[in-house]
Amino acid sequence: MKNYNANQALPIILKAAKEYDEKLKDKHFLIVYRSKNSVCTCCVGFRDMNFLHLTGVKTSLPAQQFYSACLNGKLSVRDIKMDARGGTQQKLAVLPYLSGLLYHNCMIGDFINSGIVIRADYFVGDTKAVLSIGFRYGKTADIPVTLYNEGVKRLTNPTCKVLAIFAKQYQLKYYDECTYLSKGCEIKKFPEEIIKQLDEKLL
Repeated sequence: MKNYNANQALPIILKAAKEYDEKLKDKHFLIVYRSKNSVCTCCVGFRDMNFLHLTGVKTSLPAQQFYSACLNGKLSVRDIKMDARGGTQQKLAVLPYLSGLLYHNCMIGDFINSGIVIRADYFVGDTKAVLSIGFRYGKTADIPVTLYNEGVKRLTNPTCKVLAIFAKQYQLKYYDECTYLSKGCEIKKFPEEIIKQLDEKLL
């Protein structure tokens, strides 16, 4: 794994912030997955204040100000410090792939918590064993709390196949975009409690 310094980290963070703004910010994602013989769902959400923690860098800026500085191109190397324990390096290695995860084939599972100090309830990860995002249960949507350079199968048990992912702006009632649909799946065949959450144009 590459050992990034602040000068190398800055452009990675700035690019990732713009992609985060386009694909994730202020959105809720309904993840539909198969667990044993049941079709289950969870809802995850992304806000501006979540981005800083996912970068792994340390800063004196408040989370929302940090995000705004990224988007406005005003963040500088003086604003960021690297975590000496290696957490920043792990997150920076996969930060470029963060915004695309919920738009592709992925897997989900309960966090094993085998000695790793992470306050996450479950992880969603890609099928290439590169990137995993940890989420903690929230009131209206679950919150992203960590980004890990690790295959999701090593972090979860059981690891379940994601069947579909739907997205909407957080203030809307219905999901109006399908960002991923597994081959062979038909939205209209999902359980009624899932169908009721979708906009008519998806059916």
